[in-house]
Amino acid sequence: MVMQIGKVGGDKLTVKTVSGEFSAPLTELHDPCWNSIARAMA
Repeated sequence: MVMQIGKVGGDKLTVKTVSGEFSAPLTELHDPCWNSIARAMA
C-alpha cells in the first residue's frame, strides 16, 4: 500500500490534521529549529 504523506517545495511549512491546519513561513522556523538544542543546553 502506498500513501502520500507530504509534499516538498515552496516557502512555508503547512501541517494539516483532522482538527485544523498550521502554517508558518520557513524564514520564521529556521532559527528555532536550528538552535533549539543549543538553547536547551545553555
